Amino acid sequence: MAVLSHTFGGDLDLDASGGLAVVDGATESQQSIMRRLFTNPGAYLWHLDYGAGLPQSIGRSITAAEIQGVVSAQMLEEEGVDQSQPVSTTVTGDAIGNYNCTISYTDAATGTVQPLSFTL
Repeated sequence: MAVLSHTFGGDLDLDASGGLAVVDGATESQQSIMRRLFTNPGAYLWHLDYGAGLPQSIGRSITAAEIQGVVSAQMLEEEGVDQSQPVSTTVTGDAIGNYNCTISYTDAATGTVQPLSFTL
C-alpha cells in the first residue's frame, strides 16, 4: 500500500509534477523507521509509547551502547522489519560527541536486506 512520502524533519515530499509524493515497499519502511527513532515518546496523542526520542540524546551524556540498545529495541517494534531475520545495529562515536548509527535489516514487504544510517 502506498503512503505519503515524508522525510523526517521536513515537510511532505512532492513528486516531479508538484503533487504529493507517495512511497511503498522498502522506502516506506525506511521512512517509518526514521520516524520511530526520531519521534519523542508521548508526541503521538493516540500512541503515547511510540518513539525512541533519539534527538533528545543530543547534548546529553550517552554512550554508543545506550543508543544501540534503544535502536535495537525500536527495531523489534517496527512492522516493516522482518522479525524472522537478524537486525544489525552499529553505533560509533567520534571525538566531538557525534554518533554514527548504521542499521541493516530485512524489509518485510520486499524481503531484501536494507541499509539505513544517520548521525546524531
